[in-house]
Amino acid sequence: MVEQRRSHVSREIRIESRRAGGAIRGARDPEALGNEVSHRVQEEVARRGLDLGVAFFSRIRAYASFLAIWGERMSLTARPQDPGELAFHTIDSLMPLALDQAGQLPGLAKSLQPGKEVLDLGSGAGFPGLVLASAVRAHFTLCEARRKRTTFLRVVAEELGLFDLTVKGDHVTPASFDAAHDLVTTRALGDAGNFHGVARAALRRGGLAMLYASPRQAAELAERRIAGFELAASAPYEVARDRETVQRAILLWKRA
Repeated sequence: MVEQRRSHVSREIRIESRRAGGAIRGARDPEALGNEVSHRVQEEVARRGLDLGVAFFSRIRAYASFLAIWGERMSLTARPQDPGELAFHTIDSLMPLALDQAGQLPGLAKSLQPGKEVLDLGSGAGFPGLVLASAVRAHFTLCEARRKRTTFLRVVAEELGLFDLTVKGDHVTPASFDAAHDLVTTRALGDAGNFHGVARAALRRGGLAMLYASPRQAAELAERRIAGFELAASAPYEVARDRETVQRAILLWKRA
């Protein structure tokens, strides 16, 4: 019965997405919005010196179009019809790549190579897991407990050609995983203890746990002793959002 409901939602997403045009509650044309988001992301990626290739921006264009169509209906993200908001979340998701290139996140690049296993906890609408999976060639497992969001992620991953990606729809605990992953990440921190507990169980020895954080979260967590981990890096950064600049940070721990 659960699989039948998922199949129904999957068909609904595909059919409605292809019908959508610009007629969703008088909103902007999803295709035009996707083009604008892709353009904004491309400009920022170039400014930060990243080389992600044409296929990546094509995927972001399509992904933003899906979010424009389904964001409000499924409560996927705030302001899904705002290209600036979608560009912000996309660029923020990509910041570990820019920080790694600048030498601020040691060892991260090795965890994102082909053959490596990345686990993204609380994937939501796909930030950062779906964005990072569009940019690098590691195998990603996206964990999202909410059924409609899980179905959305599966459908969009297939539509984007991300076939080396798995979506896990159950509530996860440390018992959910073997120590088979090279990187565990989250951008939606609820309970830091739960994140580190799952990461500790899921990571190989020497694997990395990566957290997107506010400056205050980063300062607090950087001072903590966390069992089973050594702090490898705390890297602050800024991302533009509307007319303001948002202060953010990436924290990186190494599994002892």
